[in-house]
Amino acid sequence: MQPTWLVALSWASLAVGVVSFTVVLADTYLRGHRQPVRVMEIVWLVTVLYIGPAAVRLYWNWGRPEAFSRRRQEGQPQRPRRGIVVTHVSRCGAHCALGFIVAEIALYAVRFDPAEDPLWVDYAGDYLMAVTIAVLFRYFAGPGRSLGKVWHALSNVGRIELLTITAFEVALFAWLTLAHRVVLPEPPLRPDSATFWFAGQLGLIAGFIAAWPTASWQLGRGLKIEQRRLSYD
Repeated sequence: MQPTWLVALSWASLAVGVVSFTVVLADTYLRGHRQPVRVMEIVWLVTVLYIGPAAVRLYWNWGRPEAFSRRRQEGQPQRPRRGIVVTHVSRCGAHCALGFIVAEIALYAVRFDPAEDPLWVDYAGDYLMAVTIAVLFRYFAGPGRSLGKVWHALSNVGRIELLTITAFEVALFAWLTLAHRVVLPEPPLRPDSATFWFAGQLGLIAGFIAAWPTASWQLGRGLKIEQRRLSYD
């Protein structure tokens, strides 16, 4: 059994994420602050789920459409550098977070055990799922469904998002390795415990922080990491 204080802390942290999720969900669908690109609604909901109140603040300042309407009225730039970087890291982070959740549940369902099986299998599943979700987000973001659009989505993910996703995942995997082998080795972390998801939450936060310099560097190099009107096309 994990220490009682750690289990309580894990549940409390997960609960804070759910409350933050509810705040943004209500603002988006009850108060009508819908995103210009609908997949960004998923992005912000996932971001606040694993980061919590700090991400709600980021959403309020940089993700909420109302914030940019207000900036235009005040004569300020519509998409300042920080807002572009926040949006890009949040988008890539959402891919990684969803990839982590889906892959971990799927691997657990087929009896993968981090205590006995090599962790690289776990990490390969997380990474591949994150990239797959990134492609799906771009594919379904705009109108039309065609084979050419699949290639277009793959190309844009490779050109715009893959580096940031990779930086995010490296930090996530580094923390998970420490959690599994050093910080919380006994009893083994498994997806049927709140402590596992709390450890994952901390790893995703580490990934978000680690991905920020990468996104900022890409923007500084002139790469248009955010298309006009947040389009995924």
